[in-house]
Amino acid sequence: MAISNRAKRIVVYTISLLIAPMFVMPHEPGTRSFSISLLPCGVILALSSFYLLRGERKTPRGLLSTKLFVTSLFTFLFGAMMVVGAIAYLVKKG
Repeated sequence: MAISNRAKRIVVYTISLLIAPMFVMPHEPGTRSFSISLLPCGVILALSSFYLLRGERKTPRGLLSTKLFVTSLFTFLFGAMMVVGAIAYLVKKG
């Protein structure tokens, strides 16, 4: 039995939501190491959300598909802002 492309995208998205915060957990907020650890976390969230967004854009919109699209859009923006914020903090602290 083959798994559908949509199911693959959802599995990748779910796993990334579980794995991404692991980079940040051992660091204390407000430190340089915390900001550096936010970079891979934000990149993972943004890329997996973009992967799901790209696939959901092509499918017909039902209620579940619309909710999934909006949720992944918010997660994409959150991940992108994490990367931008971490870079801004690192540049500011120099």
